[in-house]
Amino acid sequence: MPCAPPGDRVTATAGRPSPPRAGTVRRAPVLRRPAGQLAVALLLVAATVGWRRGQYFSGTVDTVVAGKAAVGLLALGLAFLAATGGSRRPVGTGTLWVLAALLGGSVLGAWTSGSVFSGGLVATRVAIVGLAVFLLLRSADARSVLLALTRACGLVALAATVTGLPSAATGRLAGGLPPLAPNELALLAGVVVLVGTWSLLLGGGRWPTALAVLAATGVVWATGSRTGLAMLLLGVLVVVLHVRRFPLWSLVGGPVAAAAATAAALGTDLLAGFAGRDGDGIGTLESRFIAWDAARTWAGSAWQAVLGGGLSVKVIRVRGQWWTEQPLDSSWVSVFVQAGVLGLAIAACWVLWVVRGALRVPPPHRALLLGLLVFLVGRSVVESGLFDATPAFLLFLAVSLLAEGGGRRRLQHESAPPGGPAARSADDRREVGIG
Repeated sequence: MPCAPPGDRVTATAGRPSPPRAGTVRRAPVLRRPAGQLAVALLLVAATVGWRRGQYFSGTVDTVVAGKAAVGLLALGLAFLAATGGSRRPVGTGTLWVLAALLGGSVLGAWTSGSVFSGGLVATRVAIVGLAVFLLLRSADARSVLLALTRACGLVALAATVTGLPSAATGRLAGGLPPLAPNELALLAGVVVLVGTWSLLLGGGRWPTALAVLAATGVVWATGSRTGLAMLLLGVLVVVLHVRRFPLWSLVGGPVAAAAATAAALGTDLLAGFAGRDGDGIGTLESRFIAWDAARTWAGSAWQAVLGGGLSVKVIRVRGQWWTEQPLDSSWVSVFVQAGVLGLAIAACWVLWVVRGALRVPPPHRALLLGLLVFLVGRSVVESGLFDATPAFLLFLAVSLLAEGGGRRRLQHESAPPGGPAARSADDRREVGIG
């Protein structure tokens, strides 16, 4: 029987795909290759980063809102094509049900507060990027998807850093194009540092990865993001604690780098200047407390207290200050205002569920997922976006999908030695006619 061209599936008379001819290598569709995964990941990151600095969605559809929606829909469409272009890898759906409950409650809250259009629009954006991540994970192995998202974060951070270098003269590096706030730029660079460290210590990364980690570390420092740096160090520590056999280069370079960093911190005013941030001290934290206190009495009715006011609520009114409005600046206070007590309970249970699942993930992926959770959830205390259409949400959702039962079983197969019986999924075996 003649062999089908690579990538095609031929149905035999028995209704099963014919096995490939000996020596024939099947080429994956373009969107299922690393370049295709990176393209989808870039679209997802581009659709979730800020396109305007210091401005929030006001409920009206303008060119920026429409543009971000178009990019998100394009990413979803390409992810769908990638997921249906060959064998599909198993991904659990528990995370999507939790997300649906959170978004559904927020939309009901928006309806009760009279902002159903704006709240529903933001919830739809979150659902679109969430489905895109789900489909992307169905199209490729977990490592490839996580690395694609990391490279996309790195490329966007690189563009923002190069075009925003003049802002470093003001004391904090911010993005130029896209116009990222310092904390948002620190998030993207921090992901590169964390995943790159994991790749170097546990994933066989080489010197280009080391250079990327060093450059991204410099970007995090230049942004002046104190919480971002602290949570990044904790996340890296989690990864390091999972290492059983350190590479030779790390046994030599690690102590040298630690000694150099200690000398720079103690022998100069770099650390004090970073902590004080040009005399700001804890001023930003004090202003956050004002918004958080106002959130306690924000609800105007029992329905709003239970269901919130919708995901479009980003700024809250404050009293007793010379200013009248302030961003919420905390994912947990945000979800309390946007989705009410019900949404806060769902979000808290979701995070605990993900942590429980990540602790059961087989190595070496356990180190990466736990490190990302420490980094993302730790930042979420004083930064918004963990449950919104942001890069932090993209990564948290990917971790959640891989930490649930189906994801853990899949990682067990993908962590098996190449060529072993667990190295191929059932779908893969059917694809090539094995079994």
